[in-house]
Amino acid sequence: MEEKRGDVQELSDFELQVYETVAEIDKDGDAADIGTLTRLIERPEEEIWAALSHLVSANHLHSTPAGFVLGPHDWAP
Repeated sequence: MEEKRGDVQELSDFELQVYETVAEIDKDGDAADIGTLTRLIERPEEEIWAALSHLVSANHLHSTPAGFVLGPHDWAP
């Protein structure tokens, strides 16, 4: 069964920034934790949590015990 993703066009500029930051960290096989995201993005933690929540619910990201990683995607790492 193929996992459905939300439409990327429905994401805000800030959500895209959070997604791209997670993608940059994930390309090396690492998970993005909230501390790292807050430091790299320089926005309030509450805003980052809200963006992460939406990205996870849209299946763009997955939450793991180590942090956040990319959900299904159709581009090469």
